[in-house]
Amino acid sequence: LSECAPVEPTDSGQDSDLLGYESVQGREMYRYKYETSDGQFREEVGMLVNVGTPEQELMVMGQYGFKSKDGGTMVMVMYTSGKKGYRARTVTRSARDADLRMKAFLSLLKG
Repeated sequence: LSECAPVEPTDSGQDSDLLGYESVQGREMYRYKYETSDGQFREEVGMLVNVGTPEQELMVMGQYGFKSKDGGTMVMVMYTSGKKGYRARTVTRSARDADLRMKAFLSLLKG
């Protein structure tokens, strides 16, 4: 049995700044990511697989999330999408642990 408690996103009533943005578009793939000063982020990679065959499909994987108002909790939604549909998983972690995992995820995306 597990318990869930809602986590409020950061909302200081002020506009947030864009800390980073990257967008790459290739012939059979794309990748983009952004991060804002209030702790929001999104990263996504899409690629064609089985190109030129009847099984050709676009596969997408990514994550998005935000930091809680107290800054100590990160809420992330990790997802994949392809022939088998859209699958998402929500994870709540300490902000420090989430930062380490995001760096590992980014290193995988960069290949």
